[in-house]
Amino acid sequence: MQLYIAEKPSLGKGIAQYLPGPHKSGNGHIVCGGGNVVTWARGHIFEQADPEYYTPDDVPLNSKGTKRWRLQDLPIFPEQWIKLPKADAGAQIKVIRDLLKQADTVVNAGDPDREGQLLVDEILEEMGWKGPTKRIWLAALDEQSVRKALAALKDNAEYRNLSAAAEARSRADWLVGMNLTRAFTLVNTGSGVLSIGRVQTPTLALIVRRDETIEQFKAKDFFVPRIQTAKGPTSFWSAWVPVEGAPGLDEENRMTNRSVADTIAAAAKGAGKAVVEDFQSKEQKQSAPLGFSLSELQKACSAKFGMSAQQVLDCAQALYEEHKAASYPRTDCRYLPEEQFAESGRVLSALAKHPAYGPLVAKADSKLKSGIWDTGKVTAHHAIIPTGEVEGTLGEARQKVYDLIVRSYLAQFYPPYVYRATKIVLVCATQKWQANGKVPVSAGWKAVYALSASEDGDEDDQQGLPVVLKGDELQVVASDVQAKQTKPPKRFTDGTLIEAMSSIHKYVEDPEAKKKLKETSGLGTEATRASIIEKLLERGFIERKSKALQSTGIGRSLVNVLPKVLTDPVTTAQWEDVLSAIAAGRVRADVFEQKQQSFVEVLIQVAQKTRINVGAVSPKSGRGGSGKTPTRSKKEKGKGNGQSAAHR
Repeated sequence: MQLYIAEKPSLGKGIAQYLPGPHKSGNGHIVCGGGNVVTWARGHIFEQADPEYYTPDDVPLNSKGTKRWRLQDLPIFPEQWIKLPKADAGAQIKVIRDLLKQADTVVNAGDPDREGQLLVDEILEEMGWKGPTKRIWLAALDEQSVRKALAALKDNAEYRNLSAAAEARSRADWLVGMNLTRAFTLVNTGSGVLSIGRVQTPTLALIVRRDETIEQFKAKDFFVPRIQTAKGPTSFWSAWVPVEGAPGLDEENRMTNRSVADTIAAAAKGAGKAVVEDFQSKEQKQSAPLGFSLSELQKACSAKFGMSAQQVLDCAQALYEEHKAASYPRTDCRYLPEEQFAESGRVLSALAKHPAYGPLVAKADSKLKSGIWDTGKVTAHHAIIPTGEVEGTLGEARQKVYDLIVRSYLAQFYPPYVYRATKIVLVCATQKWQANGKVPVSAGWKAVYALSASEDGDEDDQQGLPVVLKGDELQVVASDVQAKQTKPPKRFTDGTLIEAMSSIHKYVEDPEAKKKLKETSGLGTEATRASIIEKLLERGFIERKSKALQSTGIGRSLVNVLPKVLTDPVTTAQWEDVLSAIAAGRVRADVFEQKQQSFVEVLIQVAQKTRINVGAVSPKSGRGGSGKTPTRSKKEKGKGNGQSAAHR
């Protein structure tokens, strides 16, 4: 018997559907023809044991019968890591165990990522499976993709590094979260559990620092002299070009003296004429945006629909699993493999049957090969694309996400957006003035989104400019001074925070660290960033106000009393880089774990010499060490992907 173990029921049923019949549903499994049986987990069904499994038996118990938290018991470093069945997984564990006794071969059918690899591998390890094991890699769950994957099973051993990276991440989260949550909770003179996480704490720090910058921001007035000139019937505005060292300029070359600005504008009006010093006008092309990674999809849906990162992930996951409508969503890649271009005709033909997309497909050029097709830039997963199929009915939110995915794909088969960019430089009253213009020539891929030229995010003026020649004299018909103010950065939204987490180098000042981090994946992974935001909300460290994410008083207090190394995004981003190296086989997991232990050991010593006052922590929800119950003896448990997501 060949036993497929899927990550979850929907995935298992999707595989069974395309295995030979007849099909017979059983208790927690499906018997198929040809000696195939499909069963499934329900996410992680084993989890890391709680810290009290590793602490001495003589630790005093609290009123609830669990061991008390004590500084003298820290740090807690398991000599032998223990995993235990989840409380609600007993029945399915028995199903899998019984089926394994009959199996000749097992097929790991976890999600196609490092967490999915570990999820099934740990089941086999905990149940003592030693037989042959294969791997099915499912980038999409439509019929063609599943059948193709079934015909290309690999040796599961080829993916052992993925599993090792996931296990290393799980243990690191446990070591940092369980130890440092206890340590800083115990030295806090306020009440409640101070949840510390390897990723959540520096992410919280990003929000806190942004909020503090906004609140400490003092707007500065600055002024922009302008002149309006005309050639024939066409008039246009040009802005004064600052000259370094000119009176009235600040360190960023902004004119801050209104009197000087008025004098410059008045002198230009008095001169009456402006001479063309430079004229440039040429057509520019803008190719369609690349496909969606999960972060880019979350950013787009946050901006366009006000959706949370978790909502977008849930919708994208449902489009992949339930509706078979889109490819695997937890990807950090925006490119597609070149060999997949051959399948584009099938996808376009399927989309053509949809009333909303049929007219767009009709105008698409199926032979056009955009820059998205680049095998060398594809990572473990390619960009999120439609499969051409849709099973079931999409709800409103899922339809919105699906529509963006489809249009992103269709745009690849449209020509570039073409516009004419014009620049005119004038000299008037010894000062230089510049006008920029941008006029659409051909909509190209923008037609897929029904976008106007002003919606492309370009800040250049949209005014049309006349054709002039160098040396032409133009009449100055008016002048004015625009009064402006500097603006603080905007508060984070789900979308912009996800972007910040994935591009953390932009928020780092150290040049060497910035250069290094530009090559890494940032804070967390595509699969975990949304859950980090939700954890911060649940714990009461941040809150949503309309679309904005803002830190609470407790969240700020926590960030401002912790050692910088815990809140510095550089630390965690570098760890993520090491985890990627483990997945690639370049670094050993045990080396990484030892470094995590050393890191924790140092911070435990810091905590033992510290007293802090963060106040009373009262999270909205959570469990165990996340701080749901504001006592220092609450038994800690991890949950979610890798068992320790509560402290990630």
